Amino acid sequence: MKKLLLGSTALVVGGLMAAPAMAADPIKVGVGGYYTFYAVANSIESSYATNGSFTSYKGLFFMQEGEIHFIGQTKLDNGTSVGVNVELEAWNPNAGATGSMATIDEAFLFAFGDWGRVELGSRDAASYRMYYGAPSALIGFGAIQHNHVVGNALAFASNKAAFHSTTATNTAAWQDTQRINYFTPRFQGLQIGVGYTPKINTPSAGGYFGTTGLAGGVGGLGSGGFGACGFAGAANISSCATNDYAWQDGFDIGANYLNKFGDVTVAAYGSFAYAAFNPGYSALGTASSQITGSNLASWTMWTAGLQFGYKGITLGGSIGYDNQGMGSNYYTGVDNATRFATAGIMYETGPWQVSFMWMGAINSNGNGSATVQSIASGTNAATFNGSGGAAGTFGGTPGVNSTVFSGPFALAFGAETAQKFELGANYALGPGVKLTGGAFINNQSGPSNAVTGNTWAILMGMDVRF
Repeated sequence: MKKLLLGSTALVVGGLMAAPAMAADPIKVGVGGYYTFYAVANSIESSYATNGSFTSYKGLFFMQEGEIHFIGQTKLDNGTSVGVNVELEAWNPNAGATGSMATIDEAFLFAFGDWGRVELGSRDAASYRMYYGAPSALIGFGAIQHNHVVGNALAFASNKAAFHSTTATNTAAWQDTQRINYFTPRFQGLQIGVGYTPKINTPSAGGYFGTTGLAGGVGGLGSGGFGACGFAGAANISSCATNDYAWQDGFDIGANYLNKFGDVTVAAYGSFAYAAFNPGYSALGTASSQITGSNLASWTMWTAGLQFGYKGITLGGSIGYDNQGMGSNYYTGVDNATRFATAGIMYETGPWQVSFMWMGAINSNGNGSATVQSIASGTNAATFNGSGGAAGTFGGTPGVNSTVFSGPFALAFGAETAQKFELGANYALGPGVKLTGGAFINNQSGPSNAVTGNTWAILMGMDVRF
């Protein structure tokens, strides 16, 4: 889990704008990073369509993820340290719609001193990294380390609550955009972080808008949308459009408080984020649907968490809200926001860490849930009601003869939910080397076959930090 512990007082301008300190040592870049590997035995519920077609999932597979970090810094004679951080992917991420692959995760400049810390470039939001809540010993999973997902791929891509059964912190869908972060020094246990990003394009997280939501931005970016402003990665672009059906001026603020009372440690966390939605000049064509009532809107989210520690035991949890960049449906009047919560306990003794955690999320589902009419064998290429084929196409007038809210291909309404129960453990073999493993059950549920799926998995692997 990424944490920031920054010290003392003064102003950022005083640290950065002082006279050049030519006697400082030049920046020398070192290498660090991590690599995680898991063998996974599992049972993932098959995806079924109404015409009898289905896709089943293999019960054993391997997964891996890692990064190589190039980090260098120098300390100026005025006391300010300045540096650079470039993170190279140590695996092949999934290709996006362009067919390209992202090779660089984060890349940013940083400076810190008695005045606090500032970061410039492709970086997670300040409030995201200040999170304290449910602890986890299952490396790469947990409430914030959402590097891996195991489950029914179609349900994860369709269920709007599924994303927040993998992450409980703020701005999780705004990761790695070009931004500025500033963290104050910690004073009496309190630290504040603020961030700003000019553009946010469609999040690549599966299931964020669901099958009945509208895609924002310039299209399906995935890992290869290098030419799009607001892409979640280290891109070098300019001339960003403001009528591209995406979000802009994303602002986030977070605070955490750390203290110790005898043998008891206390950590509290709170955060808020907002981004304005920018419709194009033909707004009703992409930003909203007069047929289904779906619409995109300003993005609002918040998270609050609390954590206690006592003699090797850590207990914590958090709650949050995310409207996911969608407004209330025009015709149902119900929003598409996800409310989520998590709670967990971890025990640490010697080289051992063991934890148990629960995460739950519920989406109001004002846009409704689509039904899978057919699915190509061995894939998740599904045909939904209203998307053509045997199901026909949605049409008519809502409230009069709409095929969206009545008829044989109507959408299904009712909350979409997602839950995960996670047991994790790790054992330190030596500096930077851990055996790790655990088990979890996750399920997605809702009113249609597109948003439901149950999974259990047992994992065993290794994590190395260097």
